[in-house]
Amino acid sequence: MLEVSTYSGQNWLISPVAAAVNEPVPARIQDQRFLLALSGVAIVDLKGTSPEQWRHEIVALRPDLTGPLLHAVERHAIPRPAGALGSTYWLGFQVEQWAPFAALSAMFNEGPSVNSGFAVNVWRPIPFASGTDAHTNAPLTKLFAGIQVDVAVRDSDAILHRISYNMTLVGRVVFGHVVIS
Repeated sequence: MLEVSTYSGQNWLISPVAAAVNEPVPARIQDQRFLLALSGVAIVDLKGTSPEQWRHEIVALRPDLTGPLLHAVERHAIPRPAGALGSTYWLGFQVEQWAPFAALSAMFNEGPSVNSGFAVNVWRPIPFASGTDAHTNAPLTKLFAGIQVDVAVRDSDAILHRISYNMTLVGRVVFGHVVIS
């Protein structure tokens, strides 16, 4: 799997679901579901290897969740666990519904492109993670980590430069215990 480490930009929106769909506000802010929308462009730079064969790769897009989740925690006064973020607890998003999307954003072929090709074949969430809730010690499941995108490029001088993405999620902001091994 090819891990993307460079993004040319990311936008996000996070809002309580109750406000978006006119649901009653939950009694505890910890039970509030949020709508989280992430969009941006990932720099892939995947070069083809052959004019006769497709090069197929799975690309992992792991957008930065810290900014939007910290915004929700601070704006809505979600109680944090004792300790420090990163050393005693982590911040995550427990997914209830998701709708990821990825598409070709930029590609290049140096020579004649009589036999070249570019493809985004399918996308899906990266297998969900699990953990333990830092407040209650209850199990946490379906923790969002990003999406996997199956891409392909054909031709030895063809390059798939960028993939654009949009990830729309509904779920809860959660805190988990940092596991020290």
